[in-house]
Amino acid sequence: MAAPSVFRSLLREKLDSVCGSLQRFSDAPQGASGTLTVTHHPGRMARFFIWILRLPKEGENLVTRISVKSNPRGEVWNRSIGSSRFVTRHRVVGDLLEERAGLFRFLHEVDVQQGALQYRQVRVYFLGIRLPRNFSPIIDAEAKGDEHGWKLDLVVSCPRCGPICRYEGWVEPHWR
Repeated sequence: MAAPSVFRSLLREKLDSVCGSLQRFSDAPQGASGTLTVTHHPGRMARFFIWILRLPKEGENLVTRISVKSNPRGEVWNRSIGSSRFVTRHRVVGDLLEERAGLFRFLHEVDVQQGALQYRQVRVYFLGIRLPRNFSPIIDAEAKGDEHGWKLDLVVSCPRCGPICRYEGWVEPHWR
């Protein structure tokens, strides 16, 4: 028997209250595709964070693909948004979702509100050093859907320099 998904391990029975296909995808993530619009905010600090975090390039209705592979330590998420590609590793640490991306380690509280998955970042580490919140990239996201797919709205900001990047759009799962 396969181990439960990261989201099932983290949310347990709360995952059952997530709407539609997002609940099924979160329970057994595989692949998904859709389109996202990526907006970068102007400013030197925003450009620095976009570069160091390897955030997706700006554009409207960018073809998006997600592929998730499970392993004994968690899940590996491969994403392509337009011509941008990036990989993150997810696992449960205590009652938080750990997301590793390059030199960064993000810890998120994940909750279910009105059928939507909501992510609220609580800590970030760079090269193993915890960054002070005022100088940290902060990721907040919400995903809510229906039987066909879900709307994703993700915002990266920094308390010290303001908004950095936003991506939003529609994603639909692929069932094998």
